[in-house]
Amino acid sequence: MIELGIRPPEPGDGAGIAVAWCDFAEYYQEIDPESFQAPRRDGLEAWLESGLLTGGHDRFVRVADLGGDAIGFVAAKFLRPHEDADRQVLREVAVPRVFVNSLAVQRRHWRSGAGAGLMAAVEEWADAREAHLITLDTYADSPVSVPFYERRMGYRRQSIIFTKRIR
Repeated sequence: MIELGIRPPEPGDGAGIAVAWCDFAEYYQEIDPESFQAPRRDGLEAWLESGLLTGGHDRFVRVADLGGDAIGFVAAKFLRPHEDADRQVLREVAVPRVFVNSLAVQRRHWRSGAGAGLMAAVEEWADAREAHLITLDTYADSPVSVPFYERRMGYRRQSIIFTKRIR
């Protein structure tokens, strides 16, 4: 039996990550084709891989590995307290926190534990950095990601982003 692992990204992960990214886009296009599009595929593997392999001390990227193949990834960023936090309304800007920019897993591996493993890795990293909270956003009408974050991972809804098309 092949075990799922969570590891730092490596050269060569771009192909598997591109599949996860395109699956992610296809899923959201099915829900709301006016808001989501298919990513341009030429050079996508290299573009994604370079993004995974670059960063710094305040950036966290991990890959879900299944038998040596990258089947998903998570990217997050550590945010320091805002310099004018005492003038802000939201309390969270006054504390160190982590924002999850992206989480994508190849569709055929959904519900395999890969997404939960990637998010657990973010949570461990955030705790080690002494972050007080983790924030992220997802599409409100997603019947997959909303229950994943709320029921599986224990996150709660805090904000709503409104949009209105004017063209």
